[in-house]
Amino acid sequence: MGSAIEALLLDAVGTLIHLREPPARVYVRVARSHGIDVDPQHVNRALSARLARHAPPSPKGVPLHEIPSREREGWRAVVREVLGDLAADGPCFDSLFELYGAAQTWEVAPLVSAALDHTRARGIRLALVSNMDARIITLLEELGLTPKLDAIVIPSNCGWVKPDPGIFQVAVERLGVPLQAGLYIGDHDVDCVDAARAAGLRALRYDPEADPHAPDALRSWEDLPNRLAR
Repeated sequence: MGSAIEALLLDAVGTLIHLREPPARVYVRVARSHGIDVDPQHVNRALSARLARHAPPSPKGVPLHEIPSREREGWRAVVREVLGDLAADGPCFDSLFELYGAAQTWEVAPLVSAALDHTRARGIRLALVSNMDARIITLLEELGLTPKLDAIVIPSNCGWVKPDPGIFQVAVERLGVPLQAGLYIGDHDVDCVDAARAAGLRALRYDPEADPHAPDALRSWEDLPNRLAR
């Protein structure tokens, strides 16, 4: 990989953490608990399509303290499109928003904790760099990942959103390392691998289904020490 890696930057959802249950199933269950009758097949189709095009609101020109409320309203728009106005404008939305900010809904990917501990033991700085909303701060604490990170960089505390290179620049500045000494790992091409490389970082795609010989993929967190040594 060239010069020594001094910093490891990591995506959140799909990389470090995963949902315990398919979102459509959760949406249906929560909606029905609030007396809203929905068709599971419709919710599955509508939510899949909506999440595929969901993007965090642009934070440019927005005071940092206003970003969390904009993020919340962005998720309200998702619920409105998938479950309707009654769900979006009532306690159903509040329940869903709270649920997806709680540790019970998520799980840490296998072997992540050990991999991060190994990385820190090598003297490599660690940062989360994610487009996830402000709920990730509390979520990481509840999942026990916060002590393993030297920085958490998200739109609501830096004013940038991936794939803009600004979010990566903020991360390495907070870690005190140059861009060329950083490695980014994420599970998507455009917002993760491609964006990180465009910013000047090295990057790997986290993909358990990747070809074992793929040079730019991390198939298991168990393989991370070997990738850091290259």
